Order: sequence, then structure tokens, then C-alpha cells
Amino acid sequence: MRSLFLQFFIVGFILTIESFAQQFRMIRPVPNNIQTNGSYLFGEPNFQNPSLAHHGIDISISYDTVRSASDGVVYLVGYNPNDIIGGYEPGGAGNYVIIKSTWNNKDIFLNYFHLTKPLVGSGQTVVTNQPIAISGNTGNSIGPHLHFEIRQGTQTPSASRTRRNPELWVAISGMGAIYGFIPNAANSTRVDISPDPKPRPPYTTFAYALTYNFNDPAIQSDDVYNENYAIGDVEPGTYTITALNGAYRRVVTVSAGQVVNADAALDVIESEMIINEFILYQNYPNPFNPNTTISYYLDMDGYVNLSIYNLIGELICNPVAEKQNRGFYRINFDGSALSSGNYIYRLTENNKVISKLMTLIK
Repeated sequence: MRSLFLQFFIVGFILTIESFAQQFRMIRPVPNNIQTNGSYLFGEPNFQNPSLAHHGIDISISYDTVRSASDGVVYLVGYNPNDIIGGYEPGGAGNYVIIKSTWNNKDIFLNYFHLTKPLVGSGQTVVTNQPIAISGNTGNSIGPHLHFEIRQGTQTPSASRTRRNPELWVAISGMGAIYGFIPNAANSTRVDISPDPKPRPPYTTFAYALTYNFNDPAIQSDDVYNENYAIGDVEPGTYTITALNGAYRRVVTVSAGQVVNADAALDVIESEMIINEFILYQNYPNPFNPNTTISYYLDMDGYVNLSIYNLIGELICNPVAEKQNRGFYRINFDGSALSSGNYIYRLTENNKVISKLMTLIK
């Protein structure tokens, strides 16, 4: 278990991230001079129904060539030359191409929506950067663009927690991305970044992100990144990220082609009035299905036990049972094998115990 060794302030904390980065997994499906629509982010509340969220990213490409972001096989093609509103799924994908790929031995489904027409057929093998469609304005679309969506594990539209943020998978050449996790942040909390990280030209957008709207059962953090916010297509440089009136504050340096974790503290640059507090945070999201994040802060070194119980007191599992150093920790809990219901998670350190309730809904 990785410790971040955080030193806390009374009103917040400041961390400088010099390098903790991964690389983008795929290529961008459109040219670099075509911008992503920064006014409609992944995980942002749906403009028609705020209880739902935007499941992908919108790229402002008009009637131009769309290319495959990865090697794969064409899983499904939907094409009606006369176009209908409604299309493949509720919400209206219009004409579409879906390509099945793999990453880290997991099935990945790349969805390309609102197309004028496909250039490939079902079952066809495709390679990275191969032309697969002409973009357009079909289905429930209010202007020409490409809706690009990534689903993990299954293509089934109703499947829970399958959507991933494409801005952590693809980027304009020479750009990077930043992601992080803000403990106890409500859905759609504003996350500011300064200076404006977006290249001009060709890319324009707002200099902020939003934490994901996990009320939508389709939205989920990346398995590796475990984030609840992300900022894509960031110019190389150093940035300050703030949220919750400054209680969350990070200083991050990103280089070209890097996907950088804003919370991976390598250098604590300032500290004062350290708070000695043993904290167990509320899991997030909650309710959840099937994954949720449990975070905690240890005020001293010691043996730590994190246990999950059902409501009659039966032990379900021990995600953590080891000696850990003082600092901040975060784990991903997978409830796939459990039934819907309430569960108790309990954190014990030396002679201190904290318990909280979480709810699994399938």
C-alpha cells in the first residue's frame, strides 16, 4: 500500500508534484488542430437530466475523417443514410461505429457517435490511425461533432460503472493530462487550475474541471488512476490546482505525453501547525456499484486493520491488515461478489477505532 506521507495545514495543504506520470494509452481519433469541447466535460451533469452525466468527450470535428484510436475489431456498426433521432441508444447516438480493443488484458469498447457514415463494417479488423468514419451531426446532436466514449468490460448500455474518461487515454500530440482525487468532494465540485493550461490555437476551453457526477451509474474512475476529476490536453508546464475554497491545493508539473497524478506527493514544500488526527473518510461514491474508494489518514505509525462487515456483524473481508506509516491512504473496494445492502467498514489503528456505513446498490 502506497503512503503519500502528507503534512496537513489547518486550512489545507500544498504539494509539489515533480514526476509521477504514465503515458497515454491510445491515439487521438482526430487531428491535433481540432479541439475538444471543453464546455461539456466527462462526468459533467447531463444538460437534459442533471441526475445523469456526460459519458464521453465531444470533439468539434465537422464532416471530416475519424480514425481508430487503437488496434481492434469492429464490434458494431449502425448506419441509416436517412438518419433518425434516437439511434442506437436512448439519447440518440445516430450513426455509429464501435471498436473492440484491449488494454491490460481487459476488453475496451471505443464508441464513435453522430457520424455521417461509417467506412468500416462489423467484424473488420482495424489498426491504429486507420480511417473508420466521416463525422457528422446525426442522432440527437445539436451541431457537427464526434462524441467519443470509452467503455470497459462490456458494451452493454445499461451496464454499471463502465465509462472511463477519454481525456486520460488520448490527447493532442505534445500535451499532457492531470488527474486527482478530492476526498469528501460532492459530485460536480468545481476544480480550478491556474494558469490556463489549454493551448491557443487551436484549443479553447475553460480553465477548470468538475469532479465526476457519480450519481450517474455509468460513470466510474479509471482502474489505475482512481480519480474523481481530470484535466486533459494540458500544455507542458507547472500549474496550481485548487478546490473546496483552497482546502485542496496542488502544484503540479506536467510534461508532453504525461498523465500526471496530482496527489502523488514527492516533495512537501511547506508545513505549519501539523494536525494530529486519525481520520476515516466517507467512501466515495456512496451508494456505489460495484467499486468505491475508501480513504483514511493515520496520525502515527502503527498496525492498521481495515475490515468490512455486514449488518449482522459477519466479517466480509480485510482489505488492509499490516503495519503502515503515518500519512494518507486510499484503496479501491470491489463489491462485485456482494449483494445489495448496507455494509460497515471499520478502521483500527493501535487502540483507536472508527466505523462508517456504506451502501451497495446493484
